[in-house]
Amino acid sequence: MSASTLKQRNRLQPLATVVTWVFWFAVLATGLRVILALLGQHPWFVIGGPVGTPPAVCLETAPPLLPRVGSGLSQAGLSPGVRATWNAASVCTAHPTAGQALAFTLTLLPPDLLRLGTLYLAMRLARAAARDGVYTARAARLVLVLGWWLLAGGLVATFAEGFARVNLLAQLVTWHVNWAHWPASWGAAPGPGFWVGLGLIIFARVMRISAGMRADLEGTV
Repeated sequence: MSASTLKQRNRLQPLATVVTWVFWFAVLATGLRVILALLGQHPWFVIGGPVGTPPAVCLETAPPLLPRVGSGLSQAGLSPGVRATWNAASVCTAHPTAGQALAFTLTLLPPDLLRLGTLYLAMRLARAAARDGVYTARAARLVLVLGWWLLAGGLVATFAEGFARVNLLAQLVTWHVNWAHWPASWGAAPGPGFWVGLGLIIFARVMRISAGMRADLEGTV
């Protein structure tokens, strides 16, 4: 093993340890979130959630899923000729039923599982790099898997979360939820994880070529 590889291992070992601890902390936090959601209590660690102490189950609904959402608002303080419209609404309940609690839990699982899978693959990558070095075929393969997980897994998670959110809305309201409009809850554009995954897929190809060149050079020495 070359001196540069040994130096890489020494530098990456602390990183592998930190990523491992972060992964297991995320597993514990996700488990607690799921348990609290199933019990009908508001789960902490809701990233991007409301500040304060919100009701146990709360859903931000998309405009196409709300009746009369496009109607103008008569609001004092608007300048002449200015019209305001509803963008979204929060549908909440402080005492959810078992079905509502389960439906709410299903809205949390897709992003949480995507996050856990990302941390798990990052942990494996950090360990492999700390053990064998960065520019190896194994490290390149793990970077490729991580890239595809973020790209394809992110799309699947977005699709599943949108379906789960509309299912929860159908249990929180009495009007008929138009399932033809449920893609509106997906979001307007792919998140940053999509583009990070695409970049990792390209970088994995570069790493694989570099690993092959390195193996050839070590074989000639």
